[in-house]
Amino acid sequence: MSMPRGPVQRTLTIYLIAQGVKDDAVVRPKADHHSITLEGKAFGDLYLKVGTPHQPPWITFFAGTALDLSGVRGISTSAALLVRASKRLFAITFGFGRQLLQPGVVDDRFGLRVTLNAVDHQQIRSVDRITLDSPAPHSQIQASRAANIGEFGLNIDQDLLRAVTGNPRDNTLGKRLTGKDALRTTGPFLLRDLPALLRRFLAESKKTDYRDHFPWVDNIQEVKSPTLRDELDEQIQQRLQQGQFDGMWLAIPERIDWQTIEAFAYSPAPSAERHADIHLRAFLDALRDPTNITIERIKQKRVYAISSETDNVLEEWPVYQCLYAEIQHNGAQYLINGGTWYNVDTTFRDRIETTFTRLTRRKPDLPPAKQNEDEEDYNKRAAKTDGFTLMDQRFIRYPDNRTPIELCDLYTKDKELIHVKHYAGSSTLSHLFAQGVTSSTLLAQDPGFRSAANAKLPKTHQIKKPGDPLPPRTYTVTYAIISASNNPLNIPFFSKVTLGHATKVLKGLGYNTQLAKIAVA
Repeated sequence: MSMPRGPVQRTLTIYLIAQGVKDDAVVRPKADHHSITLEGKAFGDLYLKVGTPHQPPWITFFAGTALDLSGVRGISTSAALLVRASKRLFAITFGFGRQLLQPGVVDDRFGLRVTLNAVDHQQIRSVDRITLDSPAPHSQIQASRAANIGEFGLNIDQDLLRAVTGNPRDNTLGKRLTGKDALRTTGPFLLRDLPALLRRFLAESKKTDYRDHFPWVDNIQEVKSPTLRDELDEQIQQRLQQGQFDGMWLAIPERIDWQTIEAFAYSPAPSAERHADIHLRAFLDALRDPTNITIERIKQKRVYAISSETDNVLEEWPVYQCLYAEIQHNGAQYLINGGTWYNVDTTFRDRIETTFTRLTRRKPDLPPAKQNEDEEDYNKRAAKTDGFTLMDQRFIRYPDNRTPIELCDLYTKDKELIHVKHYAGSSTLSHLFAQGVTSSTLLAQDPGFRSAANAKLPKTHQIKKPGDPLPPRTYTVTYAIISASNNPLNIPFFSKVTLGHATKVLKGLGYNTQLAKIAVA
């Protein structure tokens, strides 16, 4: 005798349409429209788009065989059901239905807010995050069992939470919820139950309960609305046209080998003026009419790195990707970094800025760098200063002779570990700060590493008793940044976040910490 089947489980993908979006602006044109009635009453609007039958791409794998698969066809169907509940419009999509919705019409935090409010914080199954300034920024972490959010190893200052999957406290909301811009839920749902379910989800999205267990979620949010991004770009355009450059600058957006770079230019023409570094004013001066600069031109114009060997263009980047700016708009704080806009919570921003301001600045007595001098050449020259020794490229292969680690770039008799880097985009500087933490942690915690470091140090600089713990507050970690700017050293916000985290770790290990600016002569 067969067992009776339970109710049919359905997975719903639910979007909340942003306020202010008109009904006729939600769905792309050319979708078939069907008015839905249920129990004699108007229920909603269903939009359908059926694709053209086509051969699946895997069919070609069997080419050359006698197997006839010519009759095998695939077809893609897109559907979006628009339903109102509590005076708000929702879109429930099926198949490829997300493609039917116009860009920028959805509330891009709805699903995440519902999930964070509705799930048991001890019953998280997976998180999807972006680690700001990481070489591999996007990752998904899945747990083998339901776990507390703290067990996922998130850095609450640097990780931007994009999606969460967990078990809701009330299982009538679904067996499991996944929240991003959309909300995905699975349960025995019927069409007639939909309005009541949507009202419950809307109520969950309005709660602030999530701040009890996830207070850091609102620190940084990526701006996804095309309309808002356009408004922010417009502000950048106006400030550039008016010559208001406070809180704005250009920086190379990725790590480069400065030894291979002769200069930078804002045109690939051989006759273009060349510069030792990139600067916003120099870029605007290179334009025929900088007062009429537009965002479109900034996205079209490029920064060119000229090879020191061939005198040809070695690398190039859109100026828009090199632009860093912080602006206020409608009472909120935004910044652009690497071509992406972010909304930054003002309390979080103030905390990070305060930490950066309070960080000890080293005396400005480090030797100045030369024009177009790379870090390696600078370190060699600076190491000739009395009391300094060169540690750049003197790799300590520890443990097991496998992992090459630099203790620092310059080491002094006063037990100062100096890490040197050219000013660049936030990912480059954040990498510098992380490197300093790695080597300093090993130096503080591992006698074997201290002995290996001694083998690379001259006798005048060696650690006297490498088997003993380092005395607290006797060693100093200095981050030194080469900058041609005449202004006090300022770095991108995300680099300040990473620096604040790095100095907190280093102080916990017993180090003093400093920030230094190396001028360019």
